[in-house]
Amino acid sequence: MALATAALTGCLTVSAAVGDPLDDKHKELQQQISRTQQDMNESSQAASDAAVELTRAEHELSAAQAALAKTQQEAQVAADKDAAMAVKLRQQRAELAQAKAAVAKGRQNLAKKKALVGEIVRNQFQKQTSLMPLAVLTTSSSANDMEKRLQLSQTMLDTNQSEFNDLTALQKKLDAEKAKQAALEKQVAADRAAAAANLQTKRNLEAQAETQKATVAGLVKQRESAQAAADKAAAADKAHYQNLQDEDAAVQKRIAERIAREKAEAARRAAAARAKAAAEARARAARERAAKARSKAEAEAARAEERAAERQANKSHSGGGGGGSSDNSGGGGGGGSDSSAHHGFVYPADAPITSPYGMRLHPVLHIWKLHDGTDFGAACGAPIHAPYDGRVAEKYFNAGYGNRLLIDHGKVDGHYITTAMNHAIRYTVGVGDHVNKGQVIGYVGTTGYSTGCHMHLMVYKDGNMINPMSWY
Repeated sequence: MALATAALTGCLTVSAAVGDPLDDKHKELQQQISRTQQDMNESSQAASDAAVELTRAEHELSAAQAALAKTQQEAQVAADKDAAMAVKLRQQRAELAQAKAAVAKGRQNLAKKKALVGEIVRNQFQKQTSLMPLAVLTTSSSANDMEKRLQLSQTMLDTNQSEFNDLTALQKKLDAEKAKQAALEKQVAADRAAAAANLQTKRNLEAQAETQKATVAGLVKQRESAQAAADKAAAADKAHYQNLQDEDAAVQKRIAERIAREKAEAARRAAAARAKAAAEARARAARERAAKARSKAEAEAARAEERAAERQANKSHSGGGGGGSSDNSGGGGGGGSDSSAHHGFVYPADAPITSPYGMRLHPVLHIWKLHDGTDFGAACGAPIHAPYDGRVAEKYFNAGYGNRLLIDHGKVDGHYITTAMNHAIRYTVGVGDHVNKGQVIGYVGTTGYSTGCHMHLMVYKDGNMINPMSWY
């Protein structure tokens, strides 16, 4: 992990430099790890740890690759700019050379013109003309200076105006070419400095890219190592998931069998009740027939007085005499009341839901798996409550679910409902015990395939697993 930590720090430092805050990257990584841990909540600790390390390695590699890509992009921009500036500098050097050549040529032309004007002045001087003051023209240093000196003699301009105008134009042209040369030299110097700075930036970025390439290469190896470890753990996790599916299938089969037995018992009780009702009806009919028979016998006794005493004696002996005793046997007794309850189930743990029922993508296997219950994030040792009145049907340990307890709640709102609590430290009730809604039946733990203390609730409706919250 030392390489991974160092690499991530380097990557995040680069990212921070371009406007991606370190704390945002750290928060993003923690969120990814949290999602991975949640997805692996019903896996082995080894598989969960391997998946977390793979998540971390992939995040670090992704950050490093993004930083490298950005640096390479910036280096390419700098390289393109360097190439463009090289072309510009070549063009500027050519223009500067042309400007220098123009200045040199201008100086030559001006020197020739000054020599010609000087010859004119000397000739006029020898002729004793009034052009004497113009001798200084040949030593003028600028067009402005020349114009001032030319004002000393108007008569000279009258006879040699063309030559003097050419001299003035040449001086002005030379001054303009000198100014252009100076401006070009200044621009070239500035562009050369900018090109040198950009070249240094380019070299720095290229060096940084090389360092980041080495970091990426190291992270690629680390990611491959993490992937190998995760794949190994995932193989066991896949087998574990198959075991859970087999366990769920067996549980649903046992619940279906209990429901079938309960339905058969209910049918037997209903048949017995119907048989009892029929027997009672037959008994009433027999009593009615007996009463009629007694009335007829009394009539016959009136016609045969001599046999009356004997018949009366016989009647007294059989309990059917004239003051016959009444039958006080109350037909009665009702069986157990069928409490056709409404939903009204309570949560088995006083804690927030941390992982809902549903399909989720395995971070390593990259297959969709069903999280077959609702997880409550209760601490180890927190009490587990019976969700509803019922009878404990099963209590055992399973490698995946840890300590399990299944409660049959009978027929609730027209459906047979069974709840299962998993991963407990222990339970305080046993098979066959009747439990009341809200009663403490055990304590939260992390037994079986569990990466932390929590209560995993499952609900079976008519023998089939359902989303617990669809019943609640």
